[in-house]
Amino acid sequence: MTRAFFPSISLLLLLGLISGCATYDANVQRSLKEVTHFFVLANGNDNHGLNHQIVATLKARGFSAETGPLTMMPDESQAIVTYQDYWSWDFGEHLVYLQISARDRKTSESFGSVTYNAKVPTSKSTADIVEGLILKLLPSGK
Repeated sequence: MTRAFFPSISLLLLLGLISGCATYDANVQRSLKEVTHFFVLANGNDNHGLNHQIVATLKARGFSAETGPLTMMPDESQAIVTYQDYWSWDFGEHLVYLQISARDRKTSESFGSVTYNAKVPTSKSTADIVEGLILKLLPSGK
């Protein structure tokens, strides 16, 4: 009986650790309902093309989005999107932290920010992580 008991406890402990691996937090101060044109500010420290993934996710949701340095921002842009990322190495690179923030282009007031934080590197794709964050940032009607 004790031999069967220890593997069962180990499995439950492992499942408990895995279930709390990643969190998505949203802090939205103002609605993005009226915003249709986004500009994703390129991060010079990003070697993974996250700006392009953010743009692709916004475009897939029907928004106009472009990326580049601030000097390349189109006049019709209504919101500036910035992001910070952190990667971990565990027999491959894993995204363990990503914060995406949006602010008004004219007033610089924050629309809000969303954060992905993985305590343990997961096998979730960066495209899925970006999509999950963008969905939390955008209004549910879009």
